[in-house]
Amino acid sequence: MVATSVSGGFSSIQTKFNAALAQNIPQRCTELAKIIDEHHTKDLHSIYTTLLENIFGFNFYTGWGLKTLNRKSQPVEFNAVKAFLCPGGPMFRLFYKLQSDAFIRYEFPLSCLPIPTRLALQEGAVPVFYSNKLQMLQHGRPANSLSLNAFEFFFFQFAYFMVHPQNHKGMNNWIMPADMLYPCLLEDYLNHFLPVEGEAPVLPNTGSPIGSPHSPTHVRQQSPGGPYHHSLSSPYGSPHANVLVRRALVSQGVAAGDTGVHECWLSESFLQIVTEFWLNQNSLDVTYRDLAQQLKDSFMPSKDHVRIVRMLVKHVHYFANSAKEVSVTSPYHSPSLPPIEELKRAIIPQFVQKKLYAFLRHGFDHWPLDHTFRLMLETWLSYVQPWRYSDPNKPNIPGRDSRDRMNPDKWAQFVADNLLFYTSLFHVFLTRVFRLDLSSPRNAYMLFRVAKVYGQPNLAQVIEDCEHDLCEPVPRMTPVRRHGRDGLYGEGASFLSPPATNTAAILRMQCLELESSGFEYKLMFGEETRGSIVQLLQILSQARRTAQTFSQPDDTGTSLLAWMGLGGPTEPTANMGDGEEFGGADLRKLDVHLEQSIHFLCMVFRLDPPATQTEAHLTSPGSSLEADRTLPPDCTEGEAGQVLTPRGRYQMMNGLRRFDIGYHGDPELQPIRSFENPTLVRALYKVSTVMNQRFSDYLQAMYHRDDIIGRLAYQYLSPPYPSPPSRLSPVQAERRSLYAGRPRISLRFLASYQNLGYLLAFLLLAYVFSVGPLKLVLFFLLGLVAYGVVMVVVSYDRWKPLKYRQ
Repeated sequence: MVATSVSGGFSSIQTKFNAALAQNIPQRCTELAKIIDEHHTKDLHSIYTTLLENIFGFNFYTGWGLKTLNRKSQPVEFNAVKAFLCPGGPMFRLFYKLQSDAFIRYEFPLSCLPIPTRLALQEGAVPVFYSNKLQMLQHGRPANSLSLNAFEFFFFQFAYFMVHPQNHKGMNNWIMPADMLYPCLLEDYLNHFLPVEGEAPVLPNTGSPIGSPHSPTHVRQQSPGGPYHHSLSSPYGSPHANVLVRRALVSQGVAAGDTGVHECWLSESFLQIVTEFWLNQNSLDVTYRDLAQQLKDSFMPSKDHVRIVRMLVKHVHYFANSAKEVSVTSPYHSPSLPPIEELKRAIIPQFVQKKLYAFLRHGFDHWPLDHTFRLMLETWLSYVQPWRYSDPNKPNIPGRDSRDRMNPDKWAQFVADNLLFYTSLFHVFLTRVFRLDLSSPRNAYMLFRVAKVYGQPNLAQVIEDCEHDLCEPVPRMTPVRRHGRDGLYGEGASFLSPPATNTAAILRMQCLELESSGFEYKLMFGEETRGSIVQLLQILSQARRTAQTFSQPDDTGTSLLAWMGLGGPTEPTANMGDGEEFGGADLRKLDVHLEQSIHFLCMVFRLDPPATQTEAHLTSPGSSLEADRTLPPDCTEGEAGQVLTPRGRYQMMNGLRRFDIGYHGDPELQPIRSFENPTLVRALYKVSTVMNQRFSDYLQAMYHRDDIIGRLAYQYLSPPYPSPPSRLSPVQAERRSLYAGRPRISLRFLASYQNLGYLLAFLLLAYVFSVGPLKLVLFFLLGLVAYGVVMVVVSYDRWKPLKYRQ
């Protein structure tokens, strides 16, 4: 009877489930909500996997349109799916029901995990996050899937949706992310699991069956001023200050009875899942893989992928900045903080920092050199400006309030803890800038955004101070630090004395953790970087002069009405060469952005602005631009000759300057042109060579005569070509030396298709008038002599005497 009852219940829910999936989206959500509320855990377990595959469109299902549903164009479907998947909706009630049974597990294939994680699992280095999710099969064979509970399985599917191969190619259509379903769901999940105000969500009526190994309970803050308000000597100011101790504690796991862990387990799990799938797709340490494998494993995020990463970064800042201040009343006791407050202090160093750096660094290195890079750029700038995200209830309008001000007393520690975000990524961005056309309004605006951020008061000085600390020598006996409820103190230090740290050691440990092996830090305020900035300033000045040519009104191309006096000059436009035209408004902003970029860069690096042009020079940019184009690109002398500078490469890439390339060898050996017949060129060259070899002395004597014969020979024969100033090629050196100073016969002009056409027309004309071959030859010779006599008469004053001919 029990078996019959179970079988009947399964058949009943399966029938209802299939019928619900056949309905349209609003009715489907309503029917599925009834099924979830009316059935028990074991029945819901049988449909859970199929439901998620149907929602996200996996395993050949069409999906519910998470990437296409729009709030304005499809409001009914949008609201129905959003209500079904939002926190507190039927889907949350479903996996919370399934979560109550610790024995209900779901399999997620390892092949869907990010490549760095799969490689680590293959090498036997199991990440801590997966330590309780892997199961060994019989005979010790490794598993090919993860074992997840219902909550984890849903959010693994949700996060994997963005990087799934069939979705990844088409994720570039979110013009307004705020109106699309997936970003709206993500915003709801962020507000639910990482609340700026209030407590973190907990499992209803049940404890978590699995403890989080990354609980921030082990990381206790003593700083009274928020998550970043502490000095570098603070034991919790940098996540790299006590890396070995922190790793040892993390590897020990969390006891099942730790109620603080249970309170934040949902928030931590959600955060780790989304950062794992969205930020950990590439690894900076690729030294163990060959180039072909690196290209195969390289993952380039879509534009929509970058958009949701920026949403995550901004909310993480809001969440971390909402940490409450803690007052330390006694140096002997560590204040007891709620789990949500400890998570706010640990979220960036433990969960986000390293993966986000790898995400940004890979994007900076591999993103195409076009205007779409602005998405990646804005994500970077959002992370390095946490002071802009302090209150989510106020509109974030730059320049309107004190949130845009970088207070060094409060934010210097954040800059130190994330120094590579400010310096290393800036160098990579600088390399990209030298390859961009800065006379394009979009490219100029990207540079302006970066220059404006770094030009904020106090930011450049804080970065320079951190680099100064980084260059300090590390003492041989670095104080050992203990972790415990009393904090971290140097050996032999008093409990009443402040903890002793070495800033250089902390910053160098940060470089080792974030960057790959073999990384060499380059000072942002070093001489090499200043030299690059000087070259960039010159390029900006050149781009500004180029922009002046675009902004001139087009008086020559006016419309018919303007020509008749019924209209004014047309609005200036410019074509940047990528198929896009920019109007007068964009061109007027271009000069402003270039000027402001020069101003901010000079202010940050304390450089003098490039030599300013006079007003008359700027108002007539055409003449200056043409004068610049007659000069060769900027070069420096290297061991192998001249080497292009970054500014020279920019000038050549944008057609501003070019080398004067010419042929300096035997004119008869020039490459065959497209308007010449290759067979005739080679045949006529052989005939000319035989004639020149046989009659070389006669031709030279005839060419150097001072009478009428010499003048005719000057017209018919090719003049001696001068020897090149240096030997450019060892090929046919003997032939060049033999005929370099002698006049010669050249028949190559007969191989030209144009001359062949003239000759054919002449023969047809002779055929029409019945001119015989003998008469035709005589007429041709007479015409040749007449041509020579006429040219001698016409060029009599310009004829070179013998002493001036080579």
